[in-house]
Amino acid sequence: MNIPEMYACLMRARRVLRTALQAVPDEVLARPLLGGERFHCIKDLLLHIAVVEDGWINGDIRRAQTVLDEWPDLNARAEGPQQAATPLATLLDYWDAVEARTLAYLSGLTPAELTRVVTVEDWPPQHQRFTVDGVLWHVLQHEIRHTAQIALLLRLQDITPPTLDLLFYLSPVPLSTPETIHDHS
Repeated sequence: MNIPEMYACLMRARRVLRTALQAVPDEVLARPLLGGERFHCIKDLLLHIAVVEDGWINGDIRRAQTVLDEWPDLNARAEGPQQAATPLATLLDYWDAVEARTLAYLSGLTPAELTRVVTVEDWPPQHQRFTVDGVLWHVLQHEIRHTAQIALLLRLQDITPPTLDLLFYLSPVPLSTPETIHDHS
């Protein structure tokens, strides 16, 4: 599986998650269930997922203006536990805008771009260097990890979370396709 294929699977899972969250009462999405400095509720995690994708891809890889820069109300409180009062629709609209920009970038992804080295200035310790391929896989894995947290937070509130497992988004192999047996001895 390559990065654009994995991103397509994540987008399909996002649609399922989005539909499920839109059916959840706002007080559940805003309920402070997590301690710590940055994330207290599901809405905080939703914004964080989108901000990380936006920052790494648009800011660090592309060295362009982030989508968040165009959302001053969200930008002012993007890294704190302050999204409880933000309408879910606003968070989802921002995530959609990030997704659109990511899709545009991924449509031109080349093998040379994947091997390009980028310097990440805000990752401790400062000025770390990674390949674009590594950063993109980090962004994808980051979303998977945090959507699992959201699923757990829903379950802790007696709400059945949506199924987000990768196998539900992969195309199955037809039964008529012969299986390959590998000898690992």
